[in-house]
Amino acid sequence: MSVELLPAEEIYTRERVTTPTLLMCRPLQYEVNYVINPWMSGNLGSSSRVRATEQWNRLRDILSQLAPLVLIDPVPGWPDMVFTANAGLAHEGTVALSSFSHVERQGEEQYFREFFSAAGYRIVDLPRDRPFEGEGDALFSSDGTRLWVGFGRRTAQASHSVLADLWDIEVEGLHLVDDRFYHLDTCFAPLEDGSLLYYPAAFDAASLRKIHEFYSPGQCIAVDEMDALQFACNAVNIGRTIVLHHVSDNLEAELRARGFDVIQTDLSEFLKAGGAAKCLVMKLTPELHPLPEENNRAQELIALEDEFGAHNYHPLDVVIERAEGAWVTDVEGKRYLDFLSAYSAVNQGHCHPAIFRALVEQAQKVTLTSRAFRNDQLPLLLRDLHELTGYGMALLMNSGTEAVETALKAARKWGETVKGVPTGQSEIVVCTNNFHGRSISIVGFSTEAQYRYGFGPFPAGFRHVPFGDAEALRASITPNTCAFLVEPIQGEAGVIVPPDGYLRDVERICRENNVLLIVDEIQSGLGRTGKLFAYMHEGIHPDVVIAGKALSGGFYPVSAVLSSPSVLGVFGPGDHGSTFGGNPLACAVARAALKVIVDERLPERSAELGRHALARVRSMSSKHVVAVRGKGLWLAIELNSPARAFCERLRDRGVLAKETHDTVMRIAPPLMIAAEDLDWGLDQLEQVLCTV
Repeated sequence: MSVELLPAEEIYTRERVTTPTLLMCRPLQYEVNYVINPWMSGNLGSSSRVRATEQWNRLRDILSQLAPLVLIDPVPGWPDMVFTANAGLAHEGTVALSSFSHVERQGEEQYFREFFSAAGYRIVDLPRDRPFEGEGDALFSSDGTRLWVGFGRRTAQASHSVLADLWDIEVEGLHLVDDRFYHLDTCFAPLEDGSLLYYPAAFDAASLRKIHEFYSPGQCIAVDEMDALQFACNAVNIGRTIVLHHVSDNLEAELRARGFDVIQTDLSEFLKAGGAAKCLVMKLTPELHPLPEENNRAQELIALEDEFGAHNYHPLDVVIERAEGAWVTDVEGKRYLDFLSAYSAVNQGHCHPAIFRALVEQAQKVTLTSRAFRNDQLPLLLRDLHELTGYGMALLMNSGTEAVETALKAARKWGETVKGVPTGQSEIVVCTNNFHGRSISIVGFSTEAQYRYGFGPFPAGFRHVPFGDAEALRASITPNTCAFLVEPIQGEAGVIVPPDGYLRDVERICRENNVLLIVDEIQSGLGRTGKLFAYMHEGIHPDVVIAGKALSGGFYPVSAVLSSPSVLGVFGPGDHGSTFGGNPLACAVARAALKVIVDERLPERSAELGRHALARVRSMSSKHVVAVRGKGLWLAIELNSPARAFCERLRDRGVLAKETHDTVMRIAPPLMIAAEDLDWGLDQLEQVLCTV
């Protein structure tokens, strides 16, 4: 009997193809502390539960994008419960419960029994003298007409007749002859397009004849020993996606040629116990596991926001409920790697524990005094800013926009009271394609039409020059010019990096003309580009530095204008202020946020990881990419088509990024991101850019 390969479009539109619900178990008890297969013998005591958890979390994140997940709680003393493929075999509401051949796993049976009973399955027990190890040794063909069951290592051939009677299905036994491939799912994977991924050397000659009678040569994908030992056949196949541990380029290319999206994820800790992707999941009967109500919660929350909130943003439809480090979790429990960092506000990572402690400790004392009275935290933050940056004076505000407005006011008053510009005649030079905030005055000197439309009239006194053109700045300066406001790298414009030497030339021109150089480091500062501030790449010393976003690590709006007494000293009591600016809670949070940046060497980490990320993205061969640029962990990918669709596809693969200016995708993960997480995220990016 042979089954011809069906066209992919027919395979994936048939009603019989139902997305399964997957059973998983967290590896909270996982370790290799006994030997029941050859993989364990060389790894006894060498497993890392921390690394296993990280790898399992990534696998769960990937699979959660493909199918509903159900978790069973791990039980102390039973480290292999994480390999849920061996819990049993579920089909049409009935589960054949596993009867383990090794005593080391037999204690798991009662906990799996309790789970299936609570879910409403009809439970069938196999006799102890007929060992059966569940879906790890029993796999349905893609058309559902045959159940392939392994024997010779764990599952007994005598169990096959019980399974055949149970579901009135043809059961075909396959004799496993290699101890390394002790379960059928380690060397045999029926795929949903009707093909088979398998390692021929794991079977005896009679079994191979059975396989080749059922599958035509065009349906057989034989893997070599190298891929087999990486557990290439231990793959989870949902629709057009195959999830597995690392495989060779040749095998990946063959799978992709057949129309599959191949996702590789590191599962090396589980290989130490003889398992990989498929071992860690079991397919359940979907009807017995209805989607939890939380799955509707995201749409309900989106609808509420759309109904009652102004539509001044166009976010991706991910509703985030909690976050930690470089990862965020939505209301449905799906985890995503954050490649945006709240526009660089969480350089330190989400919910950094040290900043959180500072927030809680200060919130239990006093949060707000206004500037009508002094508080004990503001002087300490001012000292910390001075010691870290060298600037002699600072003025604290809340949002970045407020800090920019503060700098503009300081520059104009300095122009009149120090430089001698006639009253009301001060001019400030800005760059085209700038982004400094969204107040009336700031959008007034924007060159982005949308930012300006409908908001005029605007304050006068601003002149534009092209970004990156120092000589244009020189030509624009008049006796009334008091300041030049510039982003060292234009973020919102698409991470536009100016030519080398630009800022040095700008500094020299400003000095020659007695013009204040104001750098907006709200996004580029505090480690994002591989230096504490981006201007430091050129060894200059601006007159005014504007900081924000990561100044609080994402816990609280805090911004600051840093300068000298000769500039900020122009303010007198009543000239400028903010009820919340410099409040004790903000200052305590900012002090902790700065300490994290220094103690964890985040600028240096950004420089190192940024070089790696930039090289990787530039090496990606994609017909969609026009240009790649960046500095530190701040990258932009310019595309030849709208970037939002790529961001949405990336979201579906568990990574969050955001478009800007229609065709640019920004990449800016938290600076504390683990190197392996960064690489995993870049792997997903490469899949999106290079396979669409």
